[in-house]
Amino acid sequence: MPNVYERIQAFNKNREPQLAALKYKLLSLDPFRFFRGTDHLFYEDLAVGQNWEDKSRIWISGDLHLENFGSYKGDNRVVYFDINDFDEALMAPPTWEVVRLLTSIYVGGQSVNYDVQTAGALCKIYLDAYLQVLNSGKPLVIEKETADGLLAFFLDQVRQRKTRDLVRSRTVQRRDGLQLLIDDQKVKALPGERRQQLLSFFKNWFVQAPGMEKFQVEDVAYRIAGTGSVGLQRYVLLVQEPATGKYRLLDVKEATPSSVLPYVKLAQPPWPSEAARVINLQKRLQHVSPAMLHAVHMEQKDFVLKELQPSADRMDLLLCKGKLNKLSRILETMAHVTASGQLRCTGRQGSDIADDMINFAQQADNWKTAVLDYAARYAQQVHADYEAYCKAYKG
Repeated sequence: MPNVYERIQAFNKNREPQLAALKYKLLSLDPFRFFRGTDHLFYEDLAVGQNWEDKSRIWISGDLHLENFGSYKGDNRVVYFDINDFDEALMAPPTWEVVRLLTSIYVGGQSVNYDVQTAGALCKIYLDAYLQVLNSGKPLVIEKETADGLLAFFLDQVRQRKTRDLVRSRTVQRRDGLQLLIDDQKVKALPGERRQQLLSFFKNWFVQAPGMEKFQVEDVAYRIAGTGSVGLQRYVLLVQEPATGKYRLLDVKEATPSSVLPYVKLAQPPWPSEAARVINLQKRLQHVSPAMLHAVHMEQKDFVLKELQPSADRMDLLLCKGKLNKLSRILETMAHVTASGQLRCTGRQGSDIADDMINFAQQADNWKTAVLDYAARYAQQVHADYEAYCKAYKG
């Protein structure tokens, strides 16, 4: 059987070589970064290691962990806090979503110096809050009026930030107009010919895309963000609305088949494209989705285009270091978000109806202990895999 390093290399074999090398480096930084960037390892192992029964069928994000939540502005320009990564979304047992989040509490908790007992208590807080919402059978809406603690911080941060301030921080004025700021960390310059190819493509696309013709493309560059997706094609666009003179930053990310798909035994519906899968399931699971969410087909590849969400608006576990109560509160919110998303998409394309999900929650005593135990055990496996990976990577 291939070792961990070989499994990771096999999964990333089709990534752009230079960026794949960056991803390998990022995976070596710490166990939590490693966990976040190896979703495929988690589900490959879960497919053979699951020791509880879950015959439920529901739509999941496919890569739920502590830092895949965040705040953003919807198309209505109202600020929301929700799950924010749907690249791996598909139909699966609901416990497959929950157990990954619980494992992330153990792995991430250690990175901010919480011991195993504390992580276990946090897992129970999350699971209890998740089951409470499922039992109600009714999705919740996270309201800014009642938000406090970290939740209020994330909502206020986005609400108070003006789009022009974000654009100003990510651009530079040149003789021929406003251009993206190249910092070689989050934004990298494209070779001249490639930049012109992309500018030409997107200028034409915006003219033809319904509702997007009011925007004019000004610049494009390569975007580096996250961990798992590094090595896929990803761009940042600077666009202007000539009628108002306002600029916006857009994220364009390659959509590939879900890394969970090879390990799920449930039949999946046919999708027009991978981008259509990501966008449809994102709209299903979220209360309101980010602004300007569109599918793009370019050079025989699928992409998801949306308004750029700065990394600062995503959950950062370091904000909870030494602040256990703050983490407990935001975990309850995450649990409410998770359960609410699952309830929103009941009875769609073969997924269980709401009554089935209520019954699933009411039967939690049949699987809850096994799921909690698996998360604790697998967190130890993550650390072992991380050590083995680092040894092979540095060697």
